[in-house]
Amino acid sequence: RLDPVKNHAALLRAVRTILDQRPELDAALRLTVVGDGPQRGALEALAGELGLLRHVEFTGTRDDTASILRNLDVFVLPSVNEGISNTILEAMASGLPVLAARVGGNPELVVHGETGLLYELDAADGLAAGLQRYLDEPGLRHAHGTAGRRRAQENFSLDAMVQRYLDIYDELTCAA
Repeated sequence: RLDPVKNHAALLRAVRTILDQRPELDAALRLTVVGDGPQRGALEALAGELGLLRHVEFTGTRDDTASILRNLDVFVLPSVNEGISNTILEAMASGLPVLAARVGGNPELVVHGETGLLYELDAADGLAAGLQRYLDEPGLRHAHGTAGRRRAQENFSLDAMVQRYLDIYDELTCAA
């Protein structure tokens, strides 16, 4: 959803910062922004102002999330406020490392340094630093993606949820 709370402008600025610091990445660095909403025009304009139009693809609303995720190296959620994010869970289940602001439910899903990286929202360079780290350390991307997939399967899959309910029912019937 392209909405101010999702903070896509910060992501665009972080990409600009990285390209300014690492011009050798100009041909390789790409950003895919999936979704639509009231900020789309403003975000496209900002991408133009920042000189990022050839680096950013705004896909609009899509129904093929799984295929899009398979083509990414990192999943970024720069929201300033978030509940339990289904998009983070989808990214983790797809084996992607997650870079997200340490807000709302994000720390409940992403284990910093294990399944992804969390940055402090008020850290001016936190988002760019996290992206930079993943760019510099492909092994870390792979390790976090693998651990994230395992965490999603073990803790957030339908089977895991059903088992937790069964455990609760067993506990309640044994206590009665």
